[in-house]
Amino acid sequence: MPETYKKKNAVSDTEKDFILKGVLAVIKKVVSAQQYDIWFSCLKIFSISNNSIIFVAPNSFIREWLHNHYNDLFSSTVYKILNSSREVIFYTEDEISGPSSAIPLIKKNNKVLSFKDENYTVPINKYYSFENFVVGPCNRLAHAAAVAVSESPGNAYNPLFIYGAPGLGKTHLLHAINNVLMAKHKMKAMYLSCERFVNHYISTIRSNSWDSFRELYRNVDALLIDDIQLFENSQESREEFFHTFNTLYNAKKQIVITSDCPPQSIVSLEERLISRFKWGLLCGIDNTTIETRIAIAEKKALLWGINLSHEAASCLAENISSNIRELEGAIARLSSEEKITKNNITIDLIKKIVRELSGNRKHINIEDVIEAVSKRFNISVSQLQSKSKTRSLTLPRQIAMHISRKLTNMSLMEIGGYIGGRDHSTVIYADEKISKMSMKDKNLHLILQKLESELLK
Repeated sequence: MPETYKKKNAVSDTEKDFILKGVLAVIKKVVSAQQYDIWFSCLKIFSISNNSIIFVAPNSFIREWLHNHYNDLFSSTVYKILNSSREVIFYTEDEISGPSSAIPLIKKNNKVLSFKDENYTVPINKYYSFENFVVGPCNRLAHAAAVAVSESPGNAYNPLFIYGAPGLGKTHLLHAINNVLMAKHKMKAMYLSCERFVNHYISTIRSNSWDSFRELYRNVDALLIDDIQLFENSQESREEFFHTFNTLYNAKKQIVITSDCPPQSIVSLEERLISRFKWGLLCGIDNTTIETRIAIAEKKALLWGINLSHEAASCLAENISSNIRELEGAIARLSSEEKITKNNITIDLIKKIVRELSGNRKHINIEDVIEAVSKRFNISVSQLQSKSKTRSLTLPRQIAMHISRKLTNMSLMEIGGYIGGRDHSTVIYADEKISKMSMKDKNLHLILQKLESELLK
């Protein structure tokens, strides 16, 4: 661990233990005992500063799960305990105890720039490699473009803009590109989320350290920004990013960007930024097919060292369709169950875990979905469930299948049977079609968001 980083950790071990106990005591009251034992009991605190608090998880899967599912809970809990807000950051034990490259520092004239000490960057996950990325029809173009960029940075597809719904592999590809750029090309590559860029911009306003801010971003060989759609609510930071983009692009430095939607669908984004994002290559990642999810489940299980039969992987893939991170979380849970109980993984165990992992969600009935969609499109329930193939009914019916697939615990056959006696392949087609359309059609995206939020109230 670099000396500069150690010096920032001024809080004593006794204080850290006291704060950790307080944080975990609050969290224990709002999660189940089983969830607490698996995801929270293994945590430690590495450091606490005026800006951030760093928690250490035993492995990258737990770190990613906590970051994606419980970050808001940690932020609010830390605020209660410390009586002030901190950015919550998760590292793994390997990243904390490993070589200094795990938390890279950029130097200028032998001086470490303050940005790294303030923890605005994200630790790179060594498990997110191209070798561990499962390629399917839904992500083939994005994967090929990411590989090309990592092999010929600044030349192939600059900028590269990857868009798709959360949990489909965009962040995995960013990490994979970054790992190759640093290891193979020995480049100064910077990966961070858009949120952290905005936070750093706000911090720079307070400190008035604009030279350090601009030096940091404009002197890298490659800049990789995750979730660029978060810029839509921050006009001033968009202005700063615009000039950073121009500087890097003119210097032939590689830029890679991800978003949950295409550039033109990002609300309030200026036309000049949209046009620049289109200078290189735009490629989308579609919702995964069941075949791809089965392959992902089998690959993730191998990484966890558990023996997952094809039947078990198929069961997981059918029950967890919307988000690959949830699939990873279920496999992590299976690994824990297998180690604790010493029992083989069964279909019943998989179904039990899927139910428990979705237990914090409101239970949605398909009847609720049908009624909400019928009202939204001003059609009757009987029309929605009919055999009619008119366009005015087909789209709402496909939306109902998509939302039922996402929010209910029903199988493909059950959803198809309830919506006009259709087979499972029709449901899969409808789900994938609506997912693709929503990434390109802003109005449809908003309709889906409103329907889902109404159902989950």
